[in-house]
Amino acid sequence: MLDFKKIFYAIGLTITLVSCAKEKVYVYELADVAIAQPGIAKPNVKTNTQYISIAYTDVFGSTVSQSELSDLEQAYLSFADKTVIEDLIIRNFLNESSTNLPSESDMLADVSAFVTTAYNRVYNRQPSEYELWYHVNEINESSVVTPELFYYALLTSNEYRQY
Repeated sequence: MLDFKKIFYAIGLTITLVSCAKEKVYVYELADVAIAQPGIAKPNVKTNTQYISIAYTDVFGSTVSQSELSDLEQAYLSFADKTVIEDLIIRNFLNESSTNLPSESDMLADVSAFVTTAYNRVYNRQPSEYELWYHVNEINESSVVTPELFYYALLTSNEYRQY
């Protein structure tokens, strides 16, 4: 006859010994990687005058006249929400016929060069590999992206407000 008590104790002892085994410790030796975001090294905010005059130069390729700068600065100061007036100023600049922006056919002829030139012109830096890939892909896949729309996105970004 089987002694169930002994079998029960033997099974319990086996389970206890197996379950109390020391856990293995795994050590993964990975090298630290420094990640830097382009444009993050711009800690200063442009003044109103700097923002308007630099945006004008980036869009038209020439300096803004003192009287026009004064008028734009007055309009800028009259708005409480600066993002609204910045949006209106940039839209006004881009809607004028005398802009110095590439045409849509030039943009589509070499999208990568267009994006790189725009970044150099507006941000004074090269686009990262991801930025370049994303914008080239977006322009090639979307029929609504125009040079004016692309420059609008760059000129109204947070990075553009910094230097």
